[in-house]
Amino acid sequence: MGSLADTPHAPVRTFLIADIRGYSGFTAENGDEAAAVLVARFSDIVREGVQLRGGQLIEIRGDEALAVFESARQAIRAAMDLQTRFAEEADDNPDLPMRVGIGIDSGEAIPTDDGSGSFRGAALNIAARLCAMAHGGEVIVSEGTSHLAGRLTGLRYIDQGRAHLKGIADPMRIKRVAAEEEPSSRSVVMFFGPKGIGWRVGLAVVLIAAATAAAVVYLTSGDSGEPSTAANQTPGTSTEPVAPAADVAALIPEPLRSSCEVQAVPDPGAVETAVCLQSPSDTRFAPDRWQVSIYPNGAALNEAYEAVRRGREIAPNQGRCSRRSWGGEGAWEHGPGKPGGRRLCYFEGDDAVIVWSHARLGQASHRDILAIAQEGGTDHARLAGWWLVQHHLIGKVE
Repeated sequence: MGSLADTPHAPVRTFLIADIRGYSGFTAENGDEAAAVLVARFSDIVREGVQLRGGQLIEIRGDEALAVFESARQAIRAAMDLQTRFAEEADDNPDLPMRVGIGIDSGEAIPTDDGSGSFRGAALNIAARLCAMAHGGEVIVSEGTSHLAGRLTGLRYIDQGRAHLKGIADPMRIKRVAAEEEPSSRSVVMFFGPKGIGWRVGLAVVLIAAATAAAVVYLTSGDSGEPSTAANQTPGTSTEPVAPAADVAALIPEPLRSSCEVQAVPDPGAVETAVCLQSPSDTRFAPDRWQVSIYPNGAALNEAYEAVRRGREIAPNQGRCSRRSWGGEGAWEHGPGKPGGRRLCYFEGDDAVIVWSHARLGQASHRDILAIAQEGGTDHARLAGWWLVQHHLIGKVE
């Protein structure tokens, strides 16, 4: 059995992995027959899209597809074509939530000798990790792939910072591929509404409201997770500009700051955005991914938060975000009579997500921020515990 070490001329290939978001939840809610219809349509779209760009479909395994390309440029083009097709399908048939994340990486790889048409190489593993990070509607590529492909007419790369990928020793810089004409107010697709909301309708909501995406998920606390007496309070009403000294890194407590990186392009409507990824070497619990965006004033913060809430169709002032109960929206306070902001939480496929606003409300020691945190495996209990402590600290000016 060969290896890359003894195959000096292994060609560089580009691998594309696509995965349906929320497939397990869809199956549990709608049954195996509906899931089979979803997978069949997904398979048809992927097979056609890959072939049109000269790629080879290696495998479709349930809700996941693996394809290989000789050209990084064609792999990226194919991924963007596929996302357009998935969006159109979801728009035409709201009963099939075709929200798909795609990851792409390039590297040397050799065919296996078992006749399956598969390959061996680190690029497959990295593509799988990037796919797992991509929200529905996103295409995430490694920096190496973006360099191989170079500039592509009609597309652009949006820097997502460095990510710690499982099984990879050093952090990798990753990028999201977007249409060149994509409005600067576009938010991450992960906040698109649940079944029954068309893709174009969901996109319109986020575009108009300029909310989150990679979108920002925020942890909010509140001691019990119950909506507080300040439930009708907006996240912020201040209109004064943010002091230049209040950079987003300064709003993250020192022990957490080492895992965070300020993004080259902030989230829609935000002044700055920092993304934080849990380091495999860190034994302390932190969400798999979380981020903080600082907004210029309370009105902009409120607009972003409300766009997330409406996009998820979460009713205001209902439900709990606690270790025992997950799903709802409401206000949180720093203590009795001490307003803080608002929070909402929900499950996104197999991830627990919490979004919160931290309103300045005239307090010189705070800033208007929106934060997002997500934890895999629907482990909302640990996420809630983390949030209960940290949401009071994140957003304060040191």
